[in-house]
Amino acid sequence: MTATASRGRGVPTPDDPKDHAGGEMTLFEHLEELRQRLFKSAVAVALGFVVGFMFRQQVLDLLTQPYCALDPRLRAASNAVGSEECKLIFIDVTGAFFISLKAAAIVAVVLAAPVVLYQLWRFITPGLRPVERRYAIPFVLVTYLLFSTGAVASYFVIPEALQFLLGFAGDRVESLMDADRYLSFVLQSMIGFGLAFEFPVVLVIMSLMGVITSAGMRRYRRHAIFGVFVAAAIITPGGDPLTMTLMAAPLLLFYEGSILFARVIERRRRGSAVAS
Repeated sequence: MTATASRGRGVPTPDDPKDHAGGEMTLFEHLEELRQRLFKSAVAVALGFVVGFMFRQQVLDLLTQPYCALDPRLRAASNAVGSEECKLIFIDVTGAFFISLKAAAIVAVVLAAPVVLYQLWRFITPGLRPVERRYAIPFVLVTYLLFSTGAVASYFVIPEALQFLLGFAGDRVESLMDADRYLSFVLQSMIGFGLAFEFPVVLVIMSLMGVITSAGMRRYRRHAIFGVFVAAAIITPGGDPLTMTLMAAPLLLFYEGSILFARVIERRRRGSAVAS
């Protein structure tokens, strides 16, 4: 919601740091705002998808590297062609097409993420104080950086996860890796890690909106630690203790950092209340 629209509905403008903006919006105005944000996000994703489809081969080459880094004895597809060349297979007529779509979808997510995150922030800002709405650009940058960091981290964890999972078969059984299922595994891992790394952003937004406090997060620290390890066990593709710990460690650091951030926000609010 823009400042002009806010003035038109009698809502305090962003120039007044003491007031909230967006309290006067009706249900239909919220729905219209949501529709506009979703439309802009969809356009960004569509444009990113077009770009991704143009560079799908390069993306596929990059995504197959974790599989190709495995011991050749675990890659039966390479033996099937009589060489050590790393290859995936597909057994469906439409397999190649859907593989290309998945590769393009990855690029679409990467390119459209800043636009989608900005639209998300603009949608939730009416519930924040004007001074807090100034965090728009830092919010987009930090969220994008965290998601990208999580996705990149998963890329380096995937080879270990594949080695762990495929090693259960033993020496007399080999994997014939289907490209579609392999890409689904990689996508789920990257998205799972990326979303998990958004954990501090969720906590910060909730603290800005007054839903949680630093005291509450400290009080439920043990519950958070347990929940983080459970989530890490679910998200990590291999499920082995080492990978789970590597996943949980940064999440716990993010949790502690969110407590410190919430304390800073609370102190500033108390200072503003005393000054007024």
